Amino acid sequence: MIFTTEFSPLLEEFDNNENLTMAAILKYFENAGSRHSDQAGDSAIKVSETLGVAWVLTDWKVCVTDFPRYGQKIKVETWSEGLTSPFGTSRNYYLYADQKLCAEGTSKWVRFDLKAGRPMKVEADLLDRYGPEPGKQVFGGEKLAKISVPETFDSETKIALRKSDFDFNHHVHNLNYYDFALEVLPQDAAKSAALKNVRITYKAALKEGDGAVAKCARAEAKYVAAIYSDAGALACAVELW
Repeated sequence: MIFTTEFSPLLEEFDNNENLTMAAILKYFENAGSRHSDQAGDSAIKVSETLGVAWVLTDWKVCVTDFPRYGQKIKVETWSEGLTSPFGTSRNYYLYADQKLCAEGTSKWVRFDLKAGRPMKVEADLLDRYGPEPGKQVFGGEKLAKISVPETFDSETKIALRKSDFDFNHHVHNLNYYDFALEVLPQDAAKSAALKNVRITYKAALKEGDGAVAKCARAEAKYVAAIYSDAGALACAVELW
């Protein structure tokens, strides 16, 4: 099934050119998926608390053709592709502004046993409740390319983790890593509407008590930002172009 939901953009979700930000688009995609999970009886918070299991996000890719403008009505369509491995699935997205398709995206998820600390097989009937659409893909069905993390970087900055960065899992919320990447980009690039594409991969969660360092390098027409724990472990890589 195609799950459809609407959003009312907030003032702080627009840049000074009245364009909806990429961060807001990522948030709408995430929350559309969460609403779909609620409808399927698979609420992220309730299931993690009662069953000790969760969907762990491993990857994003989002491409924007036109950033929605201030005052436009936002609609998101999302659907599950069904099982893509014994342990996970992909979820796809379309975003419309005043009925015009403006962005598409995909994300990869792994079912995770929180008590055992490892991936688990997806329950046989679980995805059926989502009404998977295995034949409906985005980006022409192209597989997500691996982000190549540079050995050397052009710049880096320390990230002071705030209490507000952490979610109900006591980890830095996944969308905050995109904000960390913007902090280390050159100023003109971070504010540029020309960056219409983002690819994110998550490696290890930053937790309460951790510190973080964001590093950035220019790789041809792309920027690659890598977020490390203060112990040197790669937490997340973000590619923007």
